[in-house]
This record gives sequence, structure tokens and C-alpha cells, in this order.
Amino acid sequence: MLLKKITYTNRRLHIHIGLLLVLFIWLFSISGLLLNHGDWKFASFWEQRKQTKTITSIHIPSGLDSTQIIKNILLQLNISGEVNNVKMNADSVDFSVSYPGHVNNIHTDYKKSICVQNQLSYNIWGKLRTLHTFNGANKNNASTAPNWLLTRVWRFSMDGIAIGLIFLSVSSWIMWYKIRQDYAWGYFAHLVGFLTAIYFVILLRS
Repeated sequence: MLLKKITYTNRRLHIHIGLLLVLFIWLFSISGLLLNHGDWKFASFWEQRKQTKTITSIHIPSGLDSTQIIKNILLQLNISGEVNNVKMNADSVDFSVSYPGHVNNIHTDYKKSICVQNQLSYNIWGKLRTLHTFNGANKNNASTAPNWLLTRVWRFSMDGIAIGLIFLSVSSWIMWYKIRQDYAWGYFAHLVGFLTAIYFVILLRS
């Protein structure tokens, strides 16, 4: 009775978690293909990028620390995103603000009271590629945590998707194991998948 209940619960969870993750799985499958086949012409994004330069008058109050200065600049420019590559100088600050499909490189001159924005915008294909790897990580400082709320939400979602995929694979194995005598090819599929994973993880590690 208990085994039957566990089997029933496993099947229901497998179906509903699969339905919950289906669009995310498609998203990462499509974006993974785009990353793996950058030569596909229909998915070109770099050549079709839009570049704009904007100069805005800005005022930075005195007595602010570096974090407050950047927050004040973003507030005055009415922009948001993941802030990185910050370079503070005595009379200026440079940093970039990014979110999937958009990068804004900002230079602020305190003496001239101006802010120069060099913006890059990508099409839908560029956004999909960026989403695949977007996690707010700073390549120059791996210990830096994301500073944009939506980045943290996205990272949390990715953790949930990863855990969900692990569950789907385990529950699939459990469902197959119960009826393995009727699906003998499952042994072959399982063996091929296992050996392929071993090959990439162990034999190609050097």
C-alpha cells in the first residue's frame, strides 16, 4: 500500500513539476543551441545591435560614499540593472549597468557635472543568449554578490529549476525501474547516458 502511494505521488509530482518547468527548459534549450551555433545567420544579434550615446547633466551631492554615489546617479538617470566594473576616481566614476539584452557603460564627470552613457541594445536572440549565462557574477571579483533585486530573483529561480530537473531525472528512473521488464531498451539508454557523462566529466578533465 505504501509503495503504491509513493509511486502515485512520484508520478503526480513528475507531471506537475515537468509542466512547471517546461517553458524554462525550452528557454535554456533554445539559448543553449544559440550559444553552441553562433554562426546561425537567422539568430545574428551582434551585427544588429543598436548603439546610442547620451550626455546628461547631473549633480552629485557631496559627502556620499561610493555606493551612495552610484545609487544617486542611477536614480537621476532613472535606470536600473546589475552594476559592475566600478572604477572610482577623485573627479569621476565609471561603471556599467546591465540586464539581459542591454549594456550601459556610464562615465560621470564630477567637475563638468555631466554623465555620458554608451548604450548597447540587442535583439531577442541576444537577450536569449544573455539569459542563459546571466547571474550577476563579476569576472574580476568572484566574491561580489549581485546588487540588483531581479538578478537575485533570477538566480534563485535557476536554483529551483536545477533542483527540479534533478527530481525529474530521478523520478523518471524510478518510474522506469518499476516497469523495466517491459522497457528493456531502458538499460541501453541508461548505460549510454552514463558512459557519455563519465567521458565528458572524467576523461576530458585534463
